[in-house]
Order: sequence, then structure tokens, then C-alpha cells
Amino acid sequence: MANTGEEHAGVEGEESPFDRRVFRALFDLAKQYKRQFIIVSLFSFLYTGLDLMQPLVYRAAINAVAGMFVNQVPAAAPMFAKVTAQTPQQTLHTLLVSVVLLFLIAVISYYFYQRATYYGSRVASYMESKLIVDTFGHVLRLPINFFNHQASAGLARRIDQCDQVAPVVHAVSQQIAPEAVRLVAICAIMLTQNWEMALLAVCLLPPYVWLARRAALRLQSNLDPYYQMWEDISAHIADAIGAVKTVKLSGAEAREEEKLREKSLAAYEVYLRRIRTSQRYYLSQVAISNLSKSLVLGYGGWLVLRHMLTPGDVVMFAAYLDRLYSPIDSLNGLAVSLQENLASLRRAVKLREAGPLEPTGASLSEGKGLVEFRDVHFGYTPEREVLHGINLTLQAGKITALAGPSGAGKTTTADLLLKLFEPSSGEILVDGQPLSTAGCSSVRAAIGVVASDGTVFRGTLADNIRYKRPKATMEEIRKAALSAGLGRALERLPEGLTTEVGENGVGLSLGERQRLQIARMLIDQPRLLVLDEATANLDYATELDVRTALDEISPKPTMLVIAHRYTMMKNADYVYVLKEGEVVEQGPPAELLKGHGWFAELARESGEVSSVV
Repeated sequence: MANTGEEHAGVEGEESPFDRRVFRALFDLAKQYKRQFIIVSLFSFLYTGLDLMQPLVYRAAINAVAGMFVNQVPAAAPMFAKVTAQTPQQTLHTLLVSVVLLFLIAVISYYFYQRATYYGSRVASYMESKLIVDTFGHVLRLPINFFNHQASAGLARRIDQCDQVAPVVHAVSQQIAPEAVRLVAICAIMLTQNWEMALLAVCLLPPYVWLARRAALRLQSNLDPYYQMWEDISAHIADAIGAVKTVKLSGAEAREEEKLREKSLAAYEVYLRRIRTSQRYYLSQVAISNLSKSLVLGYGGWLVLRHMLTPGDVVMFAAYLDRLYSPIDSLNGLAVSLQENLASLRRAVKLREAGPLEPTGASLSEGKGLVEFRDVHFGYTPEREVLHGINLTLQAGKITALAGPSGAGKTTTADLLLKLFEPSSGEILVDGQPLSTAGCSSVRAAIGVVASDGTVFRGTLADNIRYKRPKATMEEIRKAALSAGLGRALERLPEGLTTEVGENGVGLSLGERQRLQIARMLIDQPRLLVLDEATANLDYATELDVRTALDEISPKPTMLVIAHRYTMMKNADYVYVLKEGEVVEQGPPAELLKGHGWFAELARESGEVSSVV
């Protein structure tokens, strides 16, 4: 079988999961919870210290029992040469004290462990929550072009991977430091009791640590591709469920299921290879640790026979030996799991570093809604310009239509007005203020958008309507809904405005979704309103209802109407026709109908204008 990627440490071009950026992000978070970390560390050290007392109690109890036989078994006297003679009453007293001490040590130690776990979980939860929220907020503030080649489910999974903070916090606060202290303390206790036994106990530690380190390095590689596979799986599931109607109508259920099976099996095969690799190393480590215990028991027993140690000493060393290798096993397993935790976190932390963020700026000054495009050039890539120096004016309180064939640059023009993109050159002004100086959130707060693909969120109808103005009252929401023509929908829906609607508006018709967006704008009362193919998916009767609702908006916002239907543009005050990123026609609709351009042809094809003069 070919070697797996896990068999090689340091794959070329792969970043180590122990990334400085991850630790810096965690440290910055941890600084906000210093007091909680001190409490966690205190409880951790208390239960670790108490646990180290148990072997000493074992020794006292064993030696007390052995002391009863010093005078009773003369032939065995050399074996008990270092054991103090004990009467049955003394032995019973020592055993009772030992039992009580062991009970108290176990209960109190476990109580301290519970306290450490609780406070550790609490601080980890706070840190996780803050990291998830901060990462989510950062992603939302990235420019729109960041999302062009990013699967939303993949991004969501990377944000979710902030939940790996808890294992890291638990490891640092309750395992790494306490286990290191345990390791040093055990070595110190054993050396003070019998240096020969101590050296024998630790003689196999170097090869054991070498194996542990080698296993950790080999399991370190190929974590990024592994997590990328799971992001692809999440994206596949989200895409299929999001387009479930298309999947069903295409009879593609089995095909989508097979694709997911192939991807998931490939990801699980990587996971199983990691397990096989780790098991090979762990078997060697178990052999070494048990060989060390056998040597200690064998040599310790020989020293007892030579009356150089007591039976209690041997039991004590055996108990400490268990605790000696346990921290190393724990730390080694911790190193492997931390690699996975940190690799996940690194993908989340990278999102926090993605940028630049959308530019900040001044608030958009108050005004009536005059918009001017002055020699605006724009291209999604430097090699291909989409808009070639367009000049437009949207008069305040008037309806301006933007017409033209598909791909002419109409939606791009609206996106520039919304500061989703920045012009390559030229300037856009709103009430005389350059948009380049205004903050994105301030600009978008002044502009309402009704689009053909407008989003309806999972939640109540009322929550969707007040999405842009969360503090709107139910009375204001109801008034906006009725003004937008949602009266019949409210009568049909079982709980009216408090009815829960599904993701992407499941449960609402296309027309109702469009009216919901209009209601959202009515309650917001924006200075500018962009209608981007707002009725493209509606029949003419529903479109008429939408137009009527728009006509009833008061006060009148400045409207930019982007449409392919003449019926949506015929009532405009002014029309611009774009073709290949340039303005080829402009003027009031009545004047353009007198010509023989694109707009007049559209009117004639609509059937609403029988002939063009």
C-alpha cells in the first residue's frame, strides 16, 4: 500500500497547525479572562497535588501490614529488615487512617477537578462565543467580491470551527501545566526515596519521548486538505438542500447521494489512515511503559529480598510509575489532538485576517436624494472594463429607469451606488457628497433595494419586514404590509405577521416575497430606492399590484428602476439606455419613443406601443 501523507512530517508548502497567529489570537482573548484562568489553574494544581499523596499513603498501609509479620515469621526476617514491627492494634489504626485519608483525598481531589472543569468550561465558552461572533462579524464586513468564489457552507463551517477553543483552553489550563508539574514532582519524590529505583524508572523515558514526538510529527501533516474535504462536504450538502426542488425535478436524488458518499468516504479514509498511523506508535509506547513497570517491580522485589526496601516502597514506586508515564501519554495524546484543534482554529483565524475590510468613512449627509455619476469607469478585473465613463443623474424624488440588454452594466451601476464595489475612476455623488468619502453602512442605510432575488430569512413575517429597521412597532409593520399588498397573504397565513416562514421564503409565493421586500422598504422610508428587476419573476397582474404599491410610497424617494420590461419603465421621468457599458440613449420616455433606438424597439415588442413615430 502506498505511503499516506500522514507518514511524512512537514509536507512541503503546508503550514504547521502550531501557528503563531492562532496562539496570538487565543492569547489576546485569554487576557480578558485572567482572573478566571487563575481560578482554574489553582483548582487544577490542588487536585494534582492531592493525587500525588496517594502512593505515600499506600506505602504506609502496606508497611503497617508487613510490620505485623516481623516477629511472627523469623525465617522471613531479612525481608522485613527495614519494616518497623507493628502490633495488630497499631496496624489497624494505620489502616483506618489510611482508608480515611485515601477516601478524603479521592473525594476532595475530585471536587477540585470538578471545580476546575466547570470554571474552565465557563471561560472556554465565553472565549468561543466571542471568537465566533467576532469572526462572523469580520466576514460580514468583507467586500462583496470576497464571496464570489467562496461556498457559503464552507465559510459557515470555518466559522463554526471556532468551537475548537474549548479543547485548547482545557488543555492549557487543566492538562499541560498540571501534568508537567506532576511529572517533575514524581521524579523529585522518587529520587528522594531511592535514587537507584528512580533512575531505573526513568531510563526508558528517552526512547518513549522520542516515539511520542515522532508520532506527533507524523500525524501533524495533511490536516489542511483533510479539513478542506469536510468543508466541501458541507458545501455539497447545503447546495443540494438549498436547491432541493431542482434536485427533485431533475431526478438527481440518487446522483447527489452518490456524490456525497464518494466525498465522505474519501474524507473518512484519511481519518482512518491517521488512526492506523497513531496505533502503530502507541503500541510501541505501551510496550516501553509496561517494560519499565516490569523492571521496577522486578528490581524492587529483589531489593526487598535483600532488605534494602520495604514492600510499601515497591508499591509506592509502582504507583508513581503509573503516574509518571500517564502525564507523558496524556501530553502526547494532547499534542496530537491539539494539532487537529489548532488546525481547525487556524482556518477560522485566517478568516479574521482576510481583507481588507470595506472602507469606513463619514456619515452620508442629509439631502433629498440627488445622485450623480461623473465619468465612472469600473471593471471586475483590471483587464476587462465593464463601465466606460458613464454619466448619469438621478433627480431627487423622480423615477429614473436604467434600460439595456443583458450584460450592459445595469446591475453593476446599482452595485456601485450601493458601494458594493468602488469605481476604478470617476466619482459618484449623493446630494453633492462623494460616495468615496462616506462609510458603506451609512450609504446603505439611506438606500432601499427590491430585487428579483431578494432574501427572505428564516423567522416570522414581521421580523422579515422590519429587518432593516428592527425597532419598528407591530402597528408600523402591519401598515407597511397592507400598503405593500400583503393583505391577502396575512389572511391566508395561520398566524398573520407572526407566522414563521421557511428559509428563502418557503411558504410564500414569488409575488408575496416581492411585496415583503417592498414592505421592508416602506417601513424603512429610504432616501433612495433601487428596483433591480423587481418584477422579473412576476406575472403582469402581480407586477401591476407591485407598481401600485410603489406609487403609494410617501414621501417619494429617488427611484432607480432596472428592468427588461417596458411596463416597469414607461412611467419613469427619465431613461438611460446602457449598451456594453456606455450610455447610448437618454431622455424622457416620450422622447425616446419618437426615435428608433433600443428603448423604442422594446416598447414596440411589448405591444403597449403600436407604432413608433
